[in-house]
Amino acid sequence: MLIQKLSSTELQVEIDLEHGGRFSSIKFQGHEFVIPNNQRVLHWGWYPMVPWAGRINKGEYLGHNSEIKLPTDLMPPHAIHGFGHSQVWQDDGAGRSSCRFANYFDGASATQDIRVVDNQIFYNLQYIPGTCELPAWLGLHTWFPWFIDGKPKATISFEADYMLEQSSDGIPTGNLIPASDGPWDDTFVDLVQAPKIIWPGVASLEISSPASWWTCYTKDPTTFCVEPLNAPPDAVRLNRLVGNTHNLDVIFTFEVNF
Repeated sequence: MLIQKLSSTELQVEIDLEHGGRFSSIKFQGHEFVIPNNQRVLHWGWYPMVPWAGRINKGEYLGHNSEIKLPTDLMPPHAIHGFGHSQVWQDDGAGRSSCRFANYFDGASATQDIRVVDNQIFYNLQYIPGTCELPAWLGLHTWFPWFIDGKPKATISFEADYMLEQSSDGIPTGNLIPASDGPWDDTFVDLVQAPKIIWPGVASLEISSPASWWTCYTKDPTTFCVEPLNAPPDAVRLNRLVGNTHNLDVIFTFEVNF
Protein backbone atom coordinates (compact mmCIF):
# COMPACT_ATOMS: atom_id res chain seq x y z
CA MET A 1 0.00 0.00 0.00
CA LEU A 2 1.09 3.57 -0.69
CA ILE A 3 0.96 5.20 2.75
CA GLN A 4 2.44 8.53 3.78
CA LYS A 5 3.16 8.81 7.51
CA LEU A 6 3.47 12.15 9.29
CA SER A 7 3.80 12.76 13.00
CA SER A 8 4.53 15.15 15.83
CA THR A 9 4.86 14.50 19.53
CA GLU A 10 1.05 14.49 19.81
CA LEU A 11 -0.30 13.37 16.42
CA GLN A 12 0.26 10.35 14.19
CA VAL A 13 -1.22 10.71 10.70
CA GLU A 14 -1.46 8.30 7.77
CA ILE A 15 -2.48 9.25 4.21
CA ASP A 16 -3.55 6.41 1.92
CA LEU A 17 -2.38 7.46 -1.55
CA GLU A 18 -3.66 4.27 -3.15
CA HIS A 19 -7.22 5.03 -2.05
CA GLY A 20 -7.76 8.62 -3.09
CA GLY A 21 -5.05 10.44 -1.15
CA ARG A 22 -7.23 10.30 1.94
CA PHE A 23 -6.44 10.47 5.64
CA SER A 24 -6.81 6.83 6.68
CA SER A 25 -5.75 7.33 10.31
CA ILE A 26 -5.36 10.29 12.66
CA LYS A 27 -4.38 9.48 16.22
CA PHE A 28 -4.20 12.13 18.92
CA GLN A 29 -3.14 11.10 22.40
CA GLY A 30 -3.57 7.50 21.21
CA HIS A 31 -7.23 7.94 20.15
CA GLU A 32 -8.39 7.35 16.56
CA PHE A 33 -10.47 10.11 14.94
CA VAL A 34 -10.99 8.69 11.44
CA ILE A 35 -13.48 6.08 10.24
CA PRO A 36 -11.32 3.21 8.88
CA ASN A 37 -11.56 1.55 5.50
CA ASN A 38 -14.96 -0.14 5.20
CA GLN A 39 -14.74 -0.78 1.44
CA ARG A 40 -17.32 1.95 0.74
CA VAL A 41 -15.39 4.55 -1.23
CA LEU A 42 -17.48 7.54 -0.12
CA HIS A 43 -17.85 6.54 3.52
CA TRP A 44 -14.44 6.27 5.17
CA GLY A 45 -11.38 8.39 5.89
CA TRP A 46 -11.07 12.10 5.18
CA TYR A 47 -10.79 12.56 1.42
CA PRO A 48 -10.31 15.40 -1.07
CA MET A 49 -13.36 16.41 -3.10
CA VAL A 50 -11.90 17.50 -6.44
CA PRO A 51 -12.57 18.68 -9.16
CA TRP A 52 -15.96 19.32 -7.56
CA ALA A 53 -17.50 18.94 -4.10
CA GLY A 54 -20.95 17.62 -3.29
CA ARG A 55 -23.71 16.45 -5.61
CA ILE A 56 -24.24 17.53 -9.21
CA ASN A 57 -27.85 17.16 -10.30
CA LYS A 58 -28.21 13.99 -12.41
CA GLY A 59 -24.55 14.36 -13.41
CA GLU A 60 -25.50 17.20 -15.77
CA TYR A 61 -22.49 19.48 -15.69
CA LEU A 62 -22.45 22.83 -17.41
CA GLY A 63 -19.17 23.52 -19.15
CA HIS A 64 -18.26 26.79 -20.80
CA ASN A 65 -19.91 25.92 -24.08
CA SER A 66 -21.78 22.68 -23.53
CA GLU A 67 -23.35 20.28 -21.07
CA ILE A 68 -21.59 17.01 -20.28
CA LYS A 69 -22.78 13.93 -18.44
CA LEU A 70 -20.71 12.90 -15.41
CA PRO A 71 -20.79 9.37 -13.92
CA THR A 72 -23.63 8.78 -11.45
CA ASP A 73 -22.79 5.24 -10.34
CA LEU A 74 -21.65 6.09 -6.79
CA MET A 75 -24.86 7.77 -5.65
CA PRO A 76 -27.53 7.54 -8.35
CA PRO A 77 -29.00 9.59 -9.88
CA HIS A 78 -26.40 12.26 -9.12
CA ALA A 79 -22.66 12.70 -9.67
CA ILE A 80 -20.88 13.25 -6.36
CA HIS A 81 -17.62 14.46 -4.80
CA GLY A 82 -15.38 14.50 -7.88
CA PHE A 83 -12.82 11.90 -8.92
CA GLY A 84 -9.92 12.43 -6.50
CA HIS A 85 -11.28 10.02 -3.88
CA SER A 86 -11.05 7.09 -6.34
CA GLN A 87 -7.61 7.74 -7.84
CA VAL A 88 -4.10 6.72 -6.90
CA TRP A 89 -2.14 9.78 -5.82
CA GLN A 90 1.57 10.19 -6.45
CA ASP A 91 3.87 10.54 -3.44
CA ASP A 92 5.69 13.85 -3.88
CA GLY A 93 7.41 13.62 -0.49
CA ALA A 94 7.02 15.19 2.97
CA GLY A 95 3.21 15.17 3.04
CA ARG A 96 2.84 16.32 -0.57
CA SER A 97 0.98 14.32 -3.20
CA SER A 98 -0.65 14.84 -6.59
CA CYS A 99 -2.95 13.27 -9.16
CA ARG A 100 -3.90 13.91 -12.78
CA PHE A 101 -7.37 13.71 -14.23
CA ALA A 102 -8.56 12.16 -17.48
CA ASN A 103 -11.71 12.07 -19.60
CA TYR A 104 -13.81 15.20 -18.95
CA PHE A 105 -11.10 16.92 -16.89
CA ASP A 106 -8.18 15.79 -19.06
CA GLY A 107 -5.25 18.18 -18.72
CA ALA A 108 -6.09 19.16 -15.13
CA SER A 109 -4.45 17.96 -11.92
CA ALA A 110 -4.61 18.39 -8.15
CA THR A 111 -2.07 18.64 -5.34
CA GLN A 112 -2.22 18.15 -1.58
CA ASP A 113 0.18 19.51 1.02
CA ILE A 114 -0.29 18.17 4.56
CA ARG A 115 1.79 19.26 7.55
CA VAL A 116 1.60 18.05 11.15
CA VAL A 117 2.91 20.44 13.82
CA ASP A 118 2.40 19.77 17.54
CA ASN A 119 -1.39 19.42 17.98
CA GLN A 120 -2.35 20.76 14.53
CA ILE A 121 -2.82 19.47 10.99
CA PHE A 122 -2.39 22.02 8.20
CA TYR A 123 -4.12 20.96 4.99
CA ASN A 124 -3.93 22.53 1.53
CA LEU A 125 -5.68 21.23 -1.60
CA GLN A 126 -5.16 22.87 -4.99
CA TYR A 127 -6.74 22.32 -8.39
CA ILE A 128 -4.56 23.11 -11.39
CA PRO A 129 -6.68 23.50 -14.53
CA GLY A 130 -3.82 23.16 -17.02
CA THR A 131 -5.45 22.80 -20.43
CA CYS A 132 -8.90 21.95 -19.03
CA GLU A 133 -11.50 24.70 -19.32
CA LEU A 134 -14.18 23.14 -17.12
CA PRO A 135 -15.02 25.04 -13.90
CA ALA A 136 -14.02 23.38 -10.62
CA TRP A 137 -14.33 23.77 -6.85
CA LEU A 138 -12.97 21.90 -3.85
CA GLY A 139 -13.83 20.41 -0.48
CA LEU A 140 -12.51 18.03 2.17
CA HIS A 141 -14.88 15.25 3.21
CA THR A 142 -14.39 14.13 6.81
CA TRP A 143 -15.85 11.04 8.53
CA PHE A 144 -15.79 11.15 12.35
CA PRO A 145 -16.99 8.60 14.91
CA TRP A 146 -19.68 9.73 17.34
CA PHE A 147 -18.12 7.48 20.01
CA ILE A 148 -14.44 6.96 20.81
CA ASP A 149 -13.14 4.23 23.13
CA GLY A 150 -16.46 3.77 24.93
CA LYS A 151 -16.71 7.40 26.03
CA PRO A 152 -19.93 9.49 25.76
CA LYS A 153 -21.19 10.69 22.39
CA ALA A 154 -19.53 13.65 20.72
CA THR A 155 -21.16 17.07 20.63
CA ILE A 156 -20.83 19.55 17.77
CA SER A 157 -20.66 23.30 18.18
CA PHE A 158 -21.80 24.41 14.73
CA GLU A 159 -23.70 27.63 14.12
CA ALA A 160 -24.44 29.40 10.84
CA ASP A 161 -26.86 32.09 9.73
CA TYR A 162 -28.08 30.37 6.56
CA MET A 163 -28.34 27.03 4.83
CA LEU A 164 -29.22 26.02 1.29
CA GLU A 165 -32.78 24.93 0.72
CA GLN A 166 -32.92 21.41 -0.74
CA SER A 167 -35.31 19.64 -3.06
CA SER A 168 -36.62 16.20 -2.08
CA ASP A 169 -33.70 14.44 -3.81
CA GLY A 170 -31.01 16.33 -1.89
CA ILE A 171 -30.12 18.87 -4.57
CA PRO A 172 -29.98 22.53 -3.48
CA THR A 173 -32.52 24.86 -5.06
CA GLY A 174 -30.19 27.85 -4.74
CA ASN A 175 -32.37 29.59 -2.16
CA LEU A 176 -30.88 30.46 1.23
CA ILE A 177 -33.06 29.84 4.29
CA PRO A 178 -32.40 30.34 8.04
CA ALA A 179 -30.25 27.54 9.44
CA SER A 180 -32.20 24.82 11.24
CA ASP A 181 -31.25 22.95 14.41
CA GLY A 182 -30.69 19.59 12.68
CA PRO A 183 -30.23 16.70 12.32
CA TRP A 184 -28.51 17.72 9.11
CA ASP A 185 -27.45 16.63 5.68
CA ASP A 186 -27.10 20.23 4.60
CA THR A 187 -24.78 22.93 3.36
CA PHE A 188 -24.37 26.20 5.28
CA VAL A 189 -22.94 29.66 4.72
CA ASP A 190 -22.05 32.57 7.03
CA LEU A 191 -20.72 30.59 9.97
CA VAL A 192 -20.82 32.38 13.31
CA GLN A 193 -17.55 30.78 14.44
CA ALA A 194 -15.23 27.91 13.59
CA PRO A 195 -16.89 24.50 14.12
CA LYS A 196 -15.77 22.63 17.22
CA ILE A 197 -16.32 18.99 18.13
CA ILE A 198 -15.97 17.65 21.67
CA TRP A 199 -15.61 13.98 22.53
CA PRO A 200 -16.18 14.00 26.33
CA GLY A 201 -13.24 12.56 28.21
CA VAL A 202 -11.18 12.28 25.02
CA ALA A 203 -10.43 15.53 23.17
CA SER A 204 -11.81 18.48 21.24
CA LEU A 205 -11.22 19.42 17.64
CA GLU A 206 -11.62 22.86 16.07
CA ILE A 207 -11.80 23.11 12.27
CA SER A 208 -10.87 26.49 10.81
CA SER A 209 -10.83 27.52 7.16
CA PRO A 210 -11.41 30.62 5.03
CA ALA A 211 -13.86 28.48 3.04
CA SER A 212 -17.28 30.15 2.76
CA TRP A 213 -19.40 26.98 2.65
CA TRP A 214 -19.69 24.02 5.01
CA THR A 215 -21.57 20.75 4.76
CA CYS A 216 -22.62 19.04 7.99
CA TYR A 217 -24.07 15.51 8.14
CA THR A 218 -25.45 14.21 11.46
CA LYS A 219 -28.14 11.71 10.41
CA ASP A 220 -26.10 8.53 10.92
CA PRO A 221 -26.09 6.93 14.42
CA THR A 222 -22.38 6.06 14.42
CA THR A 223 -20.62 8.57 12.13
CA PHE A 224 -20.85 12.25 11.16
CA CYS A 225 -19.19 14.82 8.90
CA VAL A 226 -18.15 18.48 9.07
CA GLU A 227 -16.76 19.55 5.70
CA PRO A 228 -15.32 22.86 4.42
CA LEU A 229 -16.05 23.71 0.76
CA ASN A 230 -15.10 26.73 -1.30
CA ALA A 231 -18.37 26.53 -3.26
CA PRO A 232 -21.64 24.66 -2.60
CA PRO A 233 -22.88 21.47 -4.27
CA ASP A 234 -24.05 21.98 -7.87
CA ALA A 235 -22.27 25.35 -7.77
CA VAL A 236 -22.13 25.86 -11.55
CA ARG A 237 -25.89 25.46 -12.00
CA LEU A 238 -26.51 27.68 -8.96
CA ASN A 239 -24.14 30.34 -10.34
CA ARG A 240 -22.22 30.41 -7.05
CA LEU A 241 -18.63 30.02 -8.21
CA VAL A 242 -17.35 33.20 -6.59
CA GLY A 243 -13.78 33.96 -5.55
CA ASN A 244 -10.90 31.47 -5.33
CA THR A 245 -12.42 28.05 -6.02
CA HIS A 246 -9.12 26.35 -6.88
CA ASN A 247 -7.52 26.48 -3.42
CA LEU A 248 -8.69 25.10 -0.07
CA ASP A 249 -6.91 25.61 3.26
CA VAL A 250 -7.98 23.94 6.51
CA ILE A 251 -6.45 23.80 9.99
CA PHE A 252 -7.41 21.07 12.45
CA THR A 253 -6.53 21.84 16.08
CA PHE A 254 -6.79 19.08 18.70
CA GLU A 255 -6.91 19.85 22.45
CA VAL A 256 -7.19 17.80 25.63
CA ASN A 257 -8.14 20.80 27.78
CA PHE A 258 -11.64 21.96 26.80
